[in-house]
Amino acid sequence: MKLHHLLGFFLLLASCEEKPVEVQLAVANVSPDFNYVLDTVFIDAGKEQIYLEMDINMSDYSAREGVLYNLTPETARVEVINMETLELDSIINYKINGPNSVKQYFPFGLKKTLFGNTFFKEYKVIHKLNSEGRKIDSYELINRELSGDRLPFDTEIDGLGEIATDGSYLASFYGNFKIGGNVLGIAKVSLVDRSLKLIPIDFWDQLKQYTITVDYDIGKRNSSPELKFLLLNGPDIILSTSASNELWYYDAESGTVTNKKYHSQLTSDKKSGKYRQDITDQRLFMYWVKRKNDEVTFGPLLKDQNAQRFYRYSRELDKSDPQRPKYVYVLTVFDEKLDQIHEQKLDNNIPIIGKYFEEKTFVHNGSIYSYLKKENQLAFIRLKPSFSNE
Repeated sequence: MKLHHLLGFFLLLASCEEKPVEVQLAVANVSPDFNYVLDTVFIDAGKEQIYLEMDINMSDYSAREGVLYNLTPETARVEVINMETLELDSIINYKINGPNSVKQYFPFGLKKTLFGNTFFKEYKVIHKLNSEGRKIDSYELINRELSGDRLPFDTEIDGLGEIATDGSYLASFYGNFKIGGNVLGIAKVSLVDRSLKLIPIDFWDQLKQYTITVDYDIGKRNSSPELKFLLLNGPDIILSTSASNELWYYDAESGTVTNKKYHSQLTSDKKSGKYRQDITDQRLFMYWVKRKNDEVTFGPLLKDQNAQRFYRYSRELDKSDPQRPKYVYVLTVFDEKLDQIHEQKLDNNIPIIGKYFEEKTFVHNGSIYSYLKKENQLAFIRLKPSFSNE
C-alpha cells in the first residue's frame, strides 16, 4: 500500500516539474465600443416532446452543422435540433442492446465530431460510432487499457470530460473523487492511440475551500461544491471555475500551464470562502448555500470559432441598496489570446448555474445561446454581441 502511494507521489512530482505554472495578470479592461441585442427564442418541436429532464446538459452543439444534438440517456434517443431554423429536424434512435449499443452503464453525454463520428460518454467508458450508427470502438479510462502516464494509486479519470471536435482526444479531470478526495489535474486521453497524458494543476486546494458540507445524520452528508469547467482550444485545454476570475491554460506544444488572473470593475474577483463549517442542520445548510450563491459566480468560457473571441457570463448580488438587492449580470469578452478586452453590465437576467450543473450555453453564428428553463418547451436567451469596428 505504501509503495503504491510513494510511486504515485514520485510520478506526480516528476510530472509537476515538467510543467511549471506561470502566473499572468491579464490586461485589465480596454472597453471598445460594444453593443448587444438580446431576445428569447423557442424551438418548434411540432408534435414531439423534447427531452428536458436534464436541462439539456447531456446535449452537444455542432458548430459545423449548426445543430444541437439532445440526448435522452435512458433510451439513447437523440433529437436533432436545427439552430438556424429553430426547429426539431429529426430524431435518431441509437441502440441500447446488441453490438452497436451505446449504453453499458448510463450515458451522460455525446459528441458529434467534424468527421461524422459520434461519441457516447459514460463514467469510465466511451463508445465511438461511425456516421452509419455502427460501433467501431470503445475506450475504457483505466490504466490497463491506456499507455503513457500512469494514474496514481486510488485515482481515476472522470469520464464526463470534453472530446475534441475532430475526435482526437478526451480531456477530463483525474483524482480521487470520493468525499474528502482531491482532484489532481487534467487527464488527456488520445482517442487515436489510447495514450494518457497527465497534467497536474494545483487548483483544488483553493477551490474546495468554497465547498459547504452538512452532516445531518449518521452516514448522511450533503455538500455544495463549486463547479469546474474545461474548454478545448485545438490541442490546448483551458480550465476555469465558478469561484474565481482566473483560468489555467495548458499549451500542448510546450507542455506548460499558465495561470491567468483577471480583474473585474463590475464584480468581485472571487468568492469570499467565509462560510460556517460545523453545519448539522439541513435548513442552516441551505441558508449558507444561498449566501454563497449570492456571491460572485462565474460561468464557463465559450469560444466563437469564427470571430476567434471568448465569452463568459458572471453574476453577483448587489447589496448597495439594502431595500432592493438585485443581481448584477456581466458579459466579459476576451480576445484570441485570452486577454480581457471588454466587460458589459447587462440589463437582463442570464441563466448561468442550474441546480447541479452550469446551464447549457454555446455560440451559434456569433450569438450566445443560453438554455432557459420553461415547462414543456425548449427555449434560449440569445445575445448577439457587436463591436463598432466590425
